[in-house]
Amino acid sequence: MMRQPLRRWAVSLLLLGAAGCGDAARSASTQLAPPAAEFVLAGGDSAFWVTSGGGGVRVKGAPLALARVGGRFFELYVVDVDESFQGADLVGQAVYRRDLRTGDSLLVFRDTLVPHLAREYARLHPADHRIGADEAPDDEPLWRATATLDLGAEHGSFVSYTLHTDVERENEPLWHTSRRGVLDLTRGRPASLADVIGAGADLAAVERRRDDALRTAVDSVRTRRDERGAKASAMLSHYHLDPASFSITTVEGSPAIAFALPGSGQGDAGHVLPLAPIRIGEPIWWRDAASSLPVASADGGRDVWRHGSYEVVIRYESTGDARLSLRDSTSREWPLGRVSVPVSRIYWLDHPGLDADTRRALSRAFEEASAYGEGSAIAYVDRAARARLARYDAATPGLARLPRHPIPDP
Repeated sequence: MMRQPLRRWAVSLLLLGAAGCGDAARSASTQLAPPAAEFVLAGGDSAFWVTSGGGGVRVKGAPLALARVGGRFFELYVVDVDESFQGADLVGQAVYRRDLRTGDSLLVFRDTLVPHLAREYARLHPADHRIGADEAPDDEPLWRATATLDLGAEHGSFVSYTLHTDVERENEPLWHTSRRGVLDLTRGRPASLADVIGAGADLAAVERRRDDALRTAVDSVRTRRDERGAKASAMLSHYHLDPASFSITTVEGSPAIAFALPGSGQGDAGHVLPLAPIRIGEPIWWRDAASSLPVASADGGRDVWRHGSYEVVIRYESTGDARLSLRDSTSREWPLGRVSVPVSRIYWLDHPGLDADTRRALSRAFEEASAYGEGSAIAYVDRAARARLARYDAATPGLARLPRHPIPDP
């Protein structure tokens, strides 16, 4: 399977040159050297490697989605998987985890709705054939389905995602479906609620609080008497409870689970219905995750990462951008530039320091990612890759058709 370039820069450091590497900032008001620091600033599909000291501040950027699990760096990347026939344009998505030191890649997620549609199309149109690498579907296919998967914030060994699929079939209107989920990067598979909250936690208590949040949300919709309330109430039939549709977030600096009801249908019915987040205490994995996350100010105007004798500060502006700076123990600051949010985490590289092998691997990953370009050609899946994906589909049959549980009456 061909690897896809990342589709966009989720974070752009505006002071970087076109090559993504250069002197990002030096103190304009003083000749004092900035504090010695080294870290990777990560958010969405981008990462910035910041090094500072007596020689000033240097920043290297790349379109690279990074995760660190058990002290090892991994690249996360999403590929388009072409399941198309001559008369059906069907493109699904898969997520891989690549070990930067060994180069080994592991399939950690495969959307199963598009493969299900491909099998259904083949059953209904036995005379059609799958297209090859040098073929394209008809300009006006009978069926069209496109999955879009966005990776969210990483929390320790877990990373959240959102999956949206658009489906259009002959003589049928455009139809959408959306869900959320969490991937377990250690095990290389989707994570269950029990995986996230940890052994010994009260799973039933979290599920009861989820059901309470669901009843509160439904009651709020059904008791509204205005036109928007009536429309929202009519749309409730398009949502269902999927116990695996949740993401990891934080509430006042503590880990929480944010459930979201998957939606399916036309228009807004194809989006998720989020529920109020539920705190889950502090599982074992939270200690490592917390060190990479910022502390938010009371007014939400800035985020601060504290590490040793220095801090990294982001100040948010009304324009949607933010100013990034490095601050020493005496509150002197060195501006690094402006960033576009979201910026979700920092990986510290100085305490503890990087070993030589990891440093070489990380440097190589930044160099390779800088050459990805902005294209997004669809990956062609050969027979061997198809067999691997089929084995994955067989191991996760529940994702093909989302489980449906009735929404309880308030």
